[in-house]
Amino acid sequence: MYKVFFNGSIIQFGSEMNKSLNNNITEIFDLVSYDVVNQIISQIESTETPSGFFILNHEVDTAWEHFKSQFVEIPAAGGLVRNSEGAFLFIKRLGVWDLPKGKIEKKETPELAAVREVEEECGLSGLHVINQLDSTFHIYRSPYLPHLNNLVLKETKWFLMNYSGNEIPVPQVEEDIHEVTWFSIADLDRVYSKTYSSLIDFLKKSLPII
Repeated sequence: MYKVFFNGSIIQFGSEMNKSLNNNITEIFDLVSYDVVNQIISQIESTETPSGFFILNHEVDTAWEHFKSQFVEIPAAGGLVRNSEGAFLFIKRLGVWDLPKGKIEKKETPELAAVREVEEECGLSGLHVINQLDSTFHIYRSPYLPHLNNLVLKETKWFLMNYSGNEIPVPQVEEDIHEVTWFSIADLDRVYSKTYSSLIDFLKKSLPII
């Protein structure tokens, strides 16, 4: 199943409906077309109330590829960094907790991009990549593209990393990061209270299996 976040709303893809999703779905579509994508985007942007959309299709991968073709795609990568005490590294950007991440540069692998972004945004070195985690997807409007075609679908590839050093994290203030903090599992409610719904979904899915 694919899951995309946009302005707090969720668009999901699947070959069948899970009963547990019923109360969270506003509308179900059985095909993907330009008109359907426009309808979903318009509905989300016309209200501040989060909605849930489900695209039901037996050819899930085909439907997903068609959906992606309606957007400008920007690849990104980031790190879920764990220290020797079992705490995890978070940045606060523009008042919101997040994980260090950024755009994958040309001729750069996602893994190398993820390590570079953590190093740049947090001022750490000596990171050790353990494995790749599930990607997250979100949509946003880019001010750098023509308005009629400025919807971006960003896939962020995430990597679990270990850090065993004793450097003091340094926030990259030129990227609007003003705090870098280690959080234990017991303290993650502080993160959840001031972060994105996509990150909460990612963490609650990823942390139990690492």
